[in-house]
Amino acid sequence: MATPPVYSTRFKLAAAAVVAVAAVLVIVAVRMIDDGGDDPVLRGGDAAIVENLLPRRNAQVPQQSNVGIDLVTGWEGTLVIDGTEIPEDELQVTPEIGLIEFTPGEGRAVEELDPGRNCVSAVIWRISDGRGVDDRTIPWCFEVV
Repeated sequence: MATPPVYSTRFKLAAAAVVAVAAVLVIVAVRMIDDGGDDPVLRGGDAAIVENLLPRRNAQVPQQSNVGIDLVTGWEGTLVIDGTEIPEDELQVTPEIGLIEFTPGEGRAVEELDPGRNCVSAVIWRISDGRGVDDRTIPWCFEVV
């Protein structure tokens, strides 16, 4: 005599539907919390080069916040904050991870970020090419509160 199935066909279909819906919800959640957000740089053509902007585009930050860009390995660059190019010796560069940062401070090219809207441009280039060969400019702005 055959034993009856442990789970009915209806139960199996319902369980499969629940698993499918859960998988879709996980995918949607991952896309919503993606670090790129709606930033065109982190989602567009330069996304393969730029991993992060510091601070993020349109973020609200205090006056002494770090400003920078996180690039993939093999790229380097410099920062221009509100029209002032930051001297190389004032940048904190970590080439192993492609991080270029600047912290405003007394006696530096930018002593503090101005209240309100501040704009940064990162001029970046391949290390192997050097500056001036195939430079790219990555602009973004944020608010100082």
